Amino acid sequence: MSRGVVGLMILAGLLTGLGIRQVSDRRERMRLGYELSAASAELRRVSEENRRLRLEKSVLTDPDRIERLAANLGMVRPTTDQIRVVPKGSR
Repeated sequence: MSRGVVGLMILAGLLTGLGIRQVSDRRERMRLGYELSAASAELRRVSEENRRLRLEKSVLTDPDRIERLAANLGMVRPTTDQIRVVPKGSR
């Protein structure tokens, strides 16, 4: 083979390698795009659930609601002489 043919074969091999690399890179970008899209959707879902749970917590821990529930159970506020303060660390 002549030098020209070998040179052309090397050039063709390099161009083929570059083409394969470009296609591979594009495929990887698409895969990462789909992965990012799925992660974004999951983040939106979790954020919405977090918002819903925070709202539910605020409703359930509302002092007025707790007092109404306690009253429905027949509970009453203790008088000051019924309150005992236990120091921290005592048994």
